[in-house]
Amino acid sequence: MARPLAERGAGVVYTQQWVVELMLDLVGYESSADLGADTIVEPGCGDGAYLRVIIPRLIHSAVTHGREPESLSKAIRAYELDPRVANLARGTVVDTLTSLGVGGAAANKLAQEWIIEGDFLLRRLGPKVRWVVGNPPYVRIEESSAKEYVKYRQKWTTMSGRADIYIGFFEAGLSLLSAGGRLCFICADRWMHNQYGAGLRSHIIENFAMRAVIEMHESDVFDVPVAAYPAITLIERASHTSTALATASSQFDADGARRLMDWWNSKDQPDRTEAAFSASILKGQFRSNASWPSGPPERLRLIADLEDRFPSLEEVGVSVGVGMATGADKVYVVTEPGEVEPRFVKKAIGPSDLKDGSVQWSGRYIISPWDGNSLADLSQFPGLAAHFESHRQALERRYVARRNPDAWWRTIDRPPADAYRGDKLVVADIHDRVEPVLDVEGRWPLHSAYYITSTEWNLEALGGYLLSDVAGAFVEAYSVKMANGHLRVSGQYLKKIRLPVFSDVDDSTREQLTAAFRMRDRAAASAAVAALVAQRV
Repeated sequence: MARPLAERGAGVVYTQQWVVELMLDLVGYESSADLGADTIVEPGCGDGAYLRVIIPRLIHSAVTHGREPESLSKAIRAYELDPRVANLARGTVVDTLTSLGVGGAAANKLAQEWIIEGDFLLRRLGPKVRWVVGNPPYVRIEESSAKEYVKYRQKWTTMSGRADIYIGFFEAGLSLLSAGGRLCFICADRWMHNQYGAGLRSHIIENFAMRAVIEMHESDVFDVPVAAYPAITLIERASHTSTALATASSQFDADGARRLMDWWNSKDQPDRTEAAFSASILKGQFRSNASWPSGPPERLRLIADLEDRFPSLEEVGVSVGVGMATGADKVYVVTEPGEVEPRFVKKAIGPSDLKDGSVQWSGRYIISPWDGNSLADLSQFPGLAAHFESHRQALERRYVARRNPDAWWRTIDRPPADAYRGDKLVVADIHDRVEPVLDVEGRWPLHSAYYITSTEWNLEALGGYLLSDVAGAFVEAYSVKMANGHLRVSGQYLKKIRLPVFSDVDDSTREQLTAAFRMRDRAAASAAVAALVAQRV
């Protein structure tokens, strides 16, 4: 029976046995090979979920190739941080070996040799190996010891920014691979999309080959439900050529995994689509350290085609900006501006004001400390001064105020030169799809919203384009998914969208896009965009 998470320690979730079988198949850890001639590393073995599958393969291989169990002391290196759990893993090793006919003395000796107590990220990891397989702990930076985290970052340089612990496990595991060696991990796929994964992505594209990515967001791959959006990633120390990409559905199970391996081992590997998964071979993917797209192969092919044929938003005169970060919304964002001088009171909009395709203003204001492009002189504006003085203690605690003690009332962001004037599309930063809304009243967007302007595209036609499935495909492919299933519709992902120059769009299509935007007709917008991008404009 699976132990409750509370008893396991941070980040400990166990992988279903059939998933372990699939991962071992992917790296080529098969009983027919002489497994005892090399080493497999399990970087966080827990109580032995992977070892229960590894050991039978190893012993069957030893029998086939005439190796005695006593000769297998270097065949497995399994690391475990918790001494109590390490003892459980040793028990798993002994039980598994004895069930396979290995004598008790030999089984106990191998259990002691194979299970290594200590922190995988800080220990000396030993000689190169052919296989590294496992489920790295999913520990957020906030949950780790500050002292340990500093040591991790000093040793594993890909752990930049606010990298989670598993980034270090990737780098450490990859450092162990000999030429042709393979690493296969199952863990959250956030590192493929977000900023803190950039160092790891660079490390992989410079030194390794992405052999396979199996997205398993909907599959039951762990022993308890986990909202981590997992993917199996297969990386080889070799030159990159192509990547097998598969997307598993909720129906993906042990039988589906066997069929996926049949496809993997087929000679020509044609595109495969069935209820449990879709799979394809993609060339040229995963060769940039920018955010890596993910999703069904057909979506990635569409994106690759459009990226090859069309310019980006910025290249066609479209700008994406983020709303104002204040550092203290409770002070700067109000419903009653009181005696503050009107020139500093700006109507504010955020995601909660974007409803049913229009701005339904909730009555909030931003109290701006900026007088044009300069910070306001409080001595000249008693109403503004009184508002900020009444919150001075809270404002001075902010990092931006500590850095600028003589300007303690400033916001983190300075408003742009146009102070958000003019028409713009506004998009909520977290949503299940791209939902652009037109603002024509010059309201100031809050930091939880992005605003889009253009010197070339008509904004309503652009809004229709952004409503389409084509635009949505870009955000879905590149975006980090939240625990509730929503997408981060941030500027960096919106800027990935490709589209033609507006002058290349015929009048009929412009009208269709505008009408679709006004009617919030996503199907009509998608049809118009599909026809537009099908043209070789």
